[in-house]
Amino acid sequence: MRARVLGAIVFFVARGALAQDEVEDVIVRGEQAQGFESRTTVESSPREVTDVASLLEPLVGLHVRRLGADDGFATLSIRGSGSNEVAFYLAGVPLPSAADPTVDLSTLPLWPGTRARVHRTFTPAALGPGSLGGTLSIDPPSATGPERTDLWMAGGSFGDLRMRAADVSDLGRGVRLATGFSASRQDGDFTFWDPARQLFVPRLNDDFAQASALASLVVPMHPGTMRATAMLQAREQGLPGTIFVATPAQRLRTDRELATIELAWPAPHGTVGAQLWTVRQGTDFRDVPETPLDASLETTSIVTAGGNASYRGRFGNVQIASKLDARAERYEPGDYVGPFPPSGATRGAVGLGADAEWRPTRAIAADASARFDGWYDAASDPTIPSGFDARPTAHAGIDARAGSFSFAAHGGYTARPANFVERFGTPGGFIPSPDLQPESAFTIDAGGRFKKRFGKLKLEAELDGFGQLAQDLITFETVSARQLPKATNIGRAALAGVEAELGARFFGFEIRASYTGLHTENDADYLPDHPSLPGRPAHDFVGDVAYAVGPLRLRWGIDVVAGVTLDEPGKLEVPARALQSAGFRLDVARGVRVALDVRNLFDVRTAGYYQQFNNTTIVNPIGDVYDYPLPGRSILLSLAWQPRELAPSVTRAQDAAEHD
Repeated sequence: MRARVLGAIVFFVARGALAQDEVEDVIVRGEQAQGFESRTTVESSPREVTDVASLLEPLVGLHVRRLGADDGFATLSIRGSGSNEVAFYLAGVPLPSAADPTVDLSTLPLWPGTRARVHRTFTPAALGPGSLGGTLSIDPPSATGPERTDLWMAGGSFGDLRMRAADVSDLGRGVRLATGFSASRQDGDFTFWDPARQLFVPRLNDDFAQASALASLVVPMHPGTMRATAMLQAREQGLPGTIFVATPAQRLRTDRELATIELAWPAPHGTVGAQLWTVRQGTDFRDVPETPLDASLETTSIVTAGGNASYRGRFGNVQIASKLDARAERYEPGDYVGPFPPSGATRGAVGLGADAEWRPTRAIAADASARFDGWYDAASDPTIPSGFDARPTAHAGIDARAGSFSFAAHGGYTARPANFVERFGTPGGFIPSPDLQPESAFTIDAGGRFKKRFGKLKLEAELDGFGQLAQDLITFETVSARQLPKATNIGRAALAGVEAELGARFFGFEIRASYTGLHTENDADYLPDHPSLPGRPAHDFVGDVAYAVGPLRLRWGIDVVAGVTLDEPGKLEVPARALQSAGFRLDVARGVRVALDVRNLFDVRTAGYYQQFNNTTIVNPIGDVYDYPLPGRSILLSLAWQPRELAPSVTRAQDAAEHD
């Protein structure tokens, strides 16, 4: 991402996603005073899951922004946050983002049994540092779950081939082992409308191939438990550029290695824990540059190591969880061929957090959470000053239940320091901004949930509202003759929204729907008209209707996105789009399932973009970002096999736990 166009890929996402501020039943988890959250698993999704982005897309309050087909560059926005305002955890380990302003969802691994949990805005302090938008936590298959073996294979449009496998086994004497493997590839040869040539042309250099492997071992220690987890990933992809500036020679290779060991012992009234972990992420970018100002080769590595000590316990009707954590992160340049050699940077951070929940009755719970985080940044470039900063964060909430109804409300203060790219820049991509201030926000939310069974009808519904006032938001502006992005604090912004979700079952019918409505204002002093923040949809709806009869399940779905502006003044708006999908699942034998999913059912690939400056409408490809087209109709045929199938009683118990 160091060359001009590779930097532009992230920059265009940043302008839309960062500019001033982003179970079987997938139902919002609002009954905990910790904060509103959503959960889902690969197996509980109503649609066939191809990547982490498609796993998260149906969840309320979330918007996934794609730059192409599945497994292409994709970012996550929560409640209108910028994608750089989302914290990411993988297997309980915080992921660094030193090489990018945000984590690319396509680089996150996926196996059978993978669970995703999204904390919307407020993150438990005992998990670790959160962010303004919230936190995504991806948990791999658990070694302490029921013994099982899962295999999933699929093939489809654009040369798509996929495979996922996982196994959970008891090795005897309480020792448990979970393993996972996944691999996928795609040609990415979909066609898009070229507005310059006025015809459909193939997307070039948009292929990818990736593989990942996981092993997690749990060993009883009497007393206590030890868990060790190791993960390896490798990925190669083309970087096609925009519809106007193609980059057929740009290639990017990435790898990630993660290892963690966790220890837990019984203690008075609870459990004491300790964890050590390390993550290394490497990149290898190559290009045949068109100008001397572009790099032709750059390799980098990011190494992070950390640890924590924690205590969880209960004292009467008060439950507490606390954590002391520390980490060190280094961005290390490697081989480089180009005009602007990079410099390294380091960050050291320490944090202390605690959560407390008081339940005076079974129907009422009150919660308080607080963290204090400090960090020290240093750059290898002597012209960039080093510095220490610190911020407290806190929130509180209350939950009340009455029969089938529950109500929850929360309020608090969140903050995020500038990351490596925002402060120190990257050669050929981002200009350093060493004086950036941490961004912060005050947020409140409240909502109610209803859950009840009426004979054969099972109904779940939830309605939430939220508001946020943010300060010193970090966004990107273009500077210099090369129009390179530079991070800057721009002042204030206001966000408010509503989240609604519905789940219903009646005989063989099932309905799932989620809607997020969002209003944003850019309140920077230099924009007196208070336009909307770019890149945030004002309306985002995902719905699925399914009918099951015997071993056959039929599904129809629709995804609607509207009200996305592209520019800071809010004058250029992406046309609203409604993409439909359909599919079926057929249980052909015990433990064997065949499924077919068709996305973008009616092959919608173009839309009319209205231009206010000349009062005309032009035809351009549909997309989340103006210059990056989305594919048309795609088909995926899959086969799932459980040679060691869960017992029905275990499956029912798991479903009940997910629903509750």
